[in-house]
Amino acid sequence: DGGRRLSAAHVRVRGKGERGVDIAYDVSDRSLWTYGGIPVFGLYPDHVNQVEVTYKLDDERIREQYQIYAPAVRLPVVARQTAALPEVEPVTVAPGFEQRLYLFNHLQGDIPGGRAFKWNGLGGAAEWDQVGSNWISDSNGDVRWYLDIEQVHDSNRRDGLGGTMGFQQTRDGKLIWGQGQTYSKYDLLGRRIWQRNLPDKFADFSHEIRETANGTYLLRVGTSDYRRPDGKRVRSIRDHIIEVDETGDVLDFWDLNQILDPYRGDLLETLGKAAIQLPPGVAKQDDRLANELAEGELPFGDTPGVGTGRNWAHVNAIDYDADDDSIIVSARHQGVVKIGRDKQVKWILASPQGWPERLRDKVLTPLGGPDFDWAWTQHTAWLTGKGTLTVFDNGWGRDFAPTKLSGNYSRAVEYRIDEGQGTVEQVWEYGKERGEQWYSPVTSVVAYRPETDTQFIYSASVDFLTPEKLTTTVLNEVRRGTQDVLVELKVHSRQPGSVGYRALVIDVARAF
Repeated sequence: DGGRRLSAAHVRVRGKGERGVDIAYDVSDRSLWTYGGIPVFGLYPDHVNQVEVTYKLDDERIREQYQIYAPAVRLPVVARQTAALPEVEPVTVAPGFEQRLYLFNHLQGDIPGGRAFKWNGLGGAAEWDQVGSNWISDSNGDVRWYLDIEQVHDSNRRDGLGGTMGFQQTRDGKLIWGQGQTYSKYDLLGRRIWQRNLPDKFADFSHEIRETANGTYLLRVGTSDYRRPDGKRVRSIRDHIIEVDETGDVLDFWDLNQILDPYRGDLLETLGKAAIQLPPGVAKQDDRLANELAEGELPFGDTPGVGTGRNWAHVNAIDYDADDDSIIVSARHQGVVKIGRDKQVKWILASPQGWPERLRDKVLTPLGGPDFDWAWTQHTAWLTGKGTLTVFDNGWGRDFAPTKLSGNYSRAVEYRIDEGQGTVEQVWEYGKERGEQWYSPVTSVVAYRPETDTQFIYSASVDFLTPEKLTTTVLNEVRRGTQDVLVELKVHSRQPGSVGYRALVIDVARAF
């Protein structure tokens, strides 16, 4: 600013071509001070961008135009890959949604590196290392931002290992995510706020980090040295939730081995060999699950199986309920569970089959007759702020049926739970009628968007079970309580083995 007072800045990056989308935002004085100038976001890669900037310098109003070239996307590649990023194809964009920006969180296929972690049986979830592919597209499908993954990922370093997962835009407009043994907070211009190792008692982040209404963060982790009741010391798998504050101090934790039943294997037995995405070199077990007595025959590690030290829970999402200081946990291999600060189960949203006696009365009673269905191998279970809960029902193992490659479907579901009565009612669903073309056996997300009164949905692993196909995933925004599709984008993979994890709406106004 040359010693002069800069204020009231506004940026507009012009869309390219007839259907190009302008990105426009005000810049707060605080951001001007932080960046020492005007931050420009949303440039097209490998393109000379037309940028308009207005601002006040002292009391003078100034308008300027710039031509800014941004280089092409540069990301790691694997065999048979045909482009740096997937192609995002707009199918439907209703009026009022043209300015939407969507962050896609995908995981690429395995790449060389870190073999000591991946192939030598370190144990736990530390072997679960996939390179993230994370970018923002506008409603026309054009790339407007991407994360240079090589700046944060390195398979040959312990603290550089792991897939980037759980992206969320925090209330202050920053991005948080976790990765293996670390979790991070950055702004949209790549400025690191913090990047921390997990607290020493815990290990192996994946899937979820979530900001709470209290300004704390919930992370899904495991432990590297867990002593089982039989005295064996193991690396636990996706079965702990920790709460940390802004400084990184641990405020509390939930050990699901103590809260739930690590020997409930009903759904695991149904899923059999393909319960999760397993990295190369990790044995997939036989379809028959060992029970507690025969448990010693199973190896420990990131493999489907009962008992602490195996992937019996597979927690993939967390939410915080400020009304009663509780957490809601989506455990893919068990169900959706609400747990209090006292570590007591408040309710269970899952089929009643197989729960131990001490938890049976916590299973919710369904209302609504034959139209009701549980969620199966679900991903995300988040509150809407409307007295309901949304869940992405993947549908793998539905009704404890064996894995099949046809006749499947996934759903975005909204439930209303009456905790006092111990009941659950299904009030809305979407996706069932779309069948195989919308079926995602793993990953995916549904989240309510109050500013548009829509359910934001990303069916993120369509065709994942047919390895001869590349995935074509589907992003939708559906008017709440209806089947009215206001947005549909199809995301065509260009890379064998790549799968979507989640997507989210990005609010650029909040970022600056």
